[in-house]
Amino acid sequence: MRSELVTIPETATIFEAAEIMTRQDVGCLVVTNDRNKIYALITDEDLVRKVLAKKHLDAKVKDVASKPLIGLPPESDLTEAAKLMGKKRVKRLVVFNRGHDVVGLISARDIVDLSPSLYDLIAERERIKS
Repeated sequence: MRSELVTIPETATIFEAAEIMTRQDVGCLVVTNDRNKIYALITDEDLVRKVLAKKHLDAKVKDVASKPLIGLPPESDLTEAAKLMGKKRVKRLVVFNRGHDVVGLISARDIVDLSPSLYDLIAERERIKS
């Protein structure tokens, strides 16, 4: 889990999002609203599928961000994370504390780095079920 989150306001442009992702070398930013509350993610995949592919170049982050947040508590293990990713067909999950504040982010890459066969096995099983 990464606890150092890179945030972006929902009113930022998609170009600002891409610039921050490049500068910070991340594939995902945590989106905050006008009350500084985290409510969505914007990913490199969002930029490709929702912006470039649809020529939606004047979009704001809030227009293309992935929402609602999908997550799990910090005491969850890698198997639970991989199952949820497979079931929801996402590559990133937020980690919520008991107060439902976002305290971290876990990606499929994190799982692959820690347990390569686990992610593939569980993701495939979840695809077969649905």
